[in-house]
Amino acid sequence: MNSSTPISEDDLGSRQVRRADGLWEGIARVSGMDCGACAVELEHAARQIEGLNEFSVNPASSLARWAASTPQAILQMATRARRLGYSLGSDSTNCSQQQALRNRKAARSRFLRFLVAALCMMQIMMYSAPEYVYSPAEIGIAETGLLRWAQWVLALPLMLYSAAPYFRRAWVAVWQRRLVMDQPIVLGLMLAFALSSLNLNNLSHHVWFDSIAMLLTLLLLVQMGVENQTARALQHLSGLQPDLPLQVEVPDGPLWKTMAVAQLAAGQMYRLNESQAVPVDSELIEEHSEVWVDEAMRTGEVDPVLKKQGDLIQAGSRLLSAQAHLRSLPLAGGDSLTALGQLLLQALAAKPGHQDKVDRLLPWFVFGVLLCALGTTLYWAVYRAQPEVAASATLAVLIVTCPCALALALPLVRLFGIRRLADQGVLVRNPQALDTLAQVTVVAMDKTGTLTRADSVQVRHQALAGVPEILDARLLNAICMLARKSVHPVSKAIAAHLFRTLSAQATPVQWLQFEEQAGAGLSALFQLDGKLVELRLGSVAHCGLLDVKNTDNQTLACCTVNFNPGSLQALSFSINLQADHALIPQMFALKKRGLSLNLLSGDQPEAVRHWMPKLPFSARLGGMGPEDKTQWIAHQQATHQCVAMVGDGLNDSGAFARADVSFAAAGASTLSAGQADFLLLQPGVAGVLDAFTTARLVEKVGRQNLFWALAYNGIAVPVAAMGLLNPWMASVGMGLSSLLVFFNALRVKQGRG
Repeated sequence: MNSSTPISEDDLGSRQVRRADGLWEGIARVSGMDCGACAVELEHAARQIEGLNEFSVNPASSLARWAASTPQAILQMATRARRLGYSLGSDSTNCSQQQALRNRKAARSRFLRFLVAALCMMQIMMYSAPEYVYSPAEIGIAETGLLRWAQWVLALPLMLYSAAPYFRRAWVAVWQRRLVMDQPIVLGLMLAFALSSLNLNNLSHHVWFDSIAMLLTLLLLVQMGVENQTARALQHLSGLQPDLPLQVEVPDGPLWKTMAVAQLAAGQMYRLNESQAVPVDSELIEEHSEVWVDEAMRTGEVDPVLKKQGDLIQAGSRLLSAQAHLRSLPLAGGDSLTALGQLLLQALAAKPGHQDKVDRLLPWFVFGVLLCALGTTLYWAVYRAQPEVAASATLAVLIVTCPCALALALPLVRLFGIRRLADQGVLVRNPQALDTLAQVTVVAMDKTGTLTRADSVQVRHQALAGVPEILDARLLNAICMLARKSVHPVSKAIAAHLFRTLSAQATPVQWLQFEEQAGAGLSALFQLDGKLVELRLGSVAHCGLLDVKNTDNQTLACCTVNFNPGSLQALSFSINLQADHALIPQMFALKKRGLSLNLLSGDQPEAVRHWMPKLPFSARLGGMGPEDKTQWIAHQQATHQCVAMVGDGLNDSGAFARADVSFAAAGASTLSAGQADFLLLQPGVAGVLDAFTTARLVEKVGRQNLFWALAYNGIAVPVAAMGLLNPWMASVGMGLSSLLVFFNALRVKQGRG
């Protein structure tokens, strides 16, 4: 176990978040783990705690994820974990310097244990080598004895220091009558050291101090490699944070003083100046005041957004007005910017889909190893009357079989897959979907806001034949403000167009009623010159203009103004939605992977059919509402197709829920994008292409690792039981097996198939 100390139980409990179903959920780092059997041990202990509904540990990332009916359940689990030799600690993206210091101490402790083992191994192997080449008579009786005693002295720090965590956890498991993988390791180490000590002066028998040294060195080397790669996987979280201020000004009587952002309490008032970024989720508190903010970092929208008193201003938004007074908001899960980093933590804490089956087999595997070792001893010592072979073969069985490779075969591959996607701008919200993605055959894509670029939209407005045109600047201002109330890309484009038309002189409107109909448009009521005015903005049908024809095959939106008692004015907006030039090769790359690409859009069918005709879509369907998309996906699934949905999260929540896998495009309405499994941080479908490539590589390498782990253990145990392996060969075989799994998993991180 490493030397890091756990955080206080009160702190661990306070970091839980209450979900919509009433359960308390959280993530913590587990200190003291060395292999997959440690995860099984902790999960077994969690099942005995009342109120702890879910508790899983990913052995690759050493992250635990839980859901409990009471917030006290995890505190009981923390106490029980400490008794088992582990500790549960916080693992948030803004961890304190004290926690970072403890992590460095833990890494240093692991490195020192490995360093001691490696140095002792080199010396022990040098002293043991002559006995493998020459007989004691050729070396000299006194010289052989001296070499053996030198090995014994060097083996002491290995047993007392390097192997200490294994002895501690094995003893706790014995006390609690459980089987864990540390027990065969410890039994093999103790047996090898005891027999070797007894044979120090008996030159006709072997000593196995070299086997002890090689076993511990290779075990600790694998552990260090996993820990190092896990740390690197988590380091990228800092890159997701914008350039936030470290200090802000807070009131101090009639004056203002500087305070560190880390010390801001919930509800604390502070002020920002122009061009500063909002450090935490906040609200505007000044009465009768408005500020403009840039939310491009959060939503990808380049146009400024107007905020009024009481409006939420998300962390990362940049202030465009001269100055603003804000109040930090108390959110259960931390600010929404931190939630972006939490997506990766949740993915790393989850386990691969088939890992539970593997974990359930591990205790039985340990039992089989112990039973095989006992059978080997009885066969060679009793039946064959060869005690020397019995000792060697029994040690080889205990040493050669280690389910660490079996336990890490899938989690390591998953870990590197998630890390690779994060580096490529894809956050995995549901890690189980990474397994499903490799089976996808059909991809459905939304058009507006998903395949189009927000920074290259061309909008023009014109009058409609037979309907008076909207010319009043006050009405155009109202339309602009109405369009700003929606996050739909078409609505944003119209708002930006009218904002420029009004020469950036848009003013707020007091709405009496507002409604947004998914897939249709917006409607609102307000008063102008004492008259009640109804505004409608959206599709032709939503505005009641059924005779309007789309003559230029572009996205068409309309706006109508109804004055009580019935005077109608209207405008039409032609929106030219353009895509990045890289979209065409990206789509063809997806097509080459055997995927059926389909465009499902709410735009007019004519516009959908003529939009970017070079894109290799199998079907182009326009006029698709949210229910139509859901039904289309259900029809594909009825024909045994695995469907992935790519959308902007606005009108696609039903399609996201129905699809087997879902992607939320960059600039989606929320960070979690509804029920999306993957969150794309960059525009276009480059992230989708990377996700498909990585998912198939994860599946391929995962199968290779699992096959190797099973084949190795299936072959090595009988060979060792037959007495064909020396203990040092078993140590090398076990270590190389784990290293092979580790390095094969690294192929996913490097993208080498």
